[in-house]
Amino acid sequence: STFTITKRMIPTLVEILEEHDYHHEEIEPSDVIFKGKMGVDAMESGGPAAGAGCGGYVTGEAVKFLRDHKLMDEYDVVIFDVLGDVVCGGFATPLNHSDFACVVTA
Repeated sequence: STFTITKRMIPTLVEILEEHDYHHEEIEPSDVIFKGKMGVDAMESGGPAAGAGCGGYVTGEAVKFLRDHKLMDEYDVVIFDVLGDVVCGGFATPLNHSDFACVVTA
């Protein structure tokens, strides 16, 4: 969750996409990116209901949105916080678009 950065619940990309019938072109970065502590920008991807849908799909949609709006080039560092207890390989999607990856576990 981005709550620790933004100190509030922010709308997820999935929620905003649903409102626009999944048309990325109708969504602006300011609709889903919010300023957090120390000027850190945060975007909450969201996901399917527990036990339903594919979280990897959501990760792919987030990467697509960032890419289509050229946001990956706007930041020096992009961090993806994803669940580590799932079997779906789709969560590795951001690695396809990276030059470097660091895996942190707790």
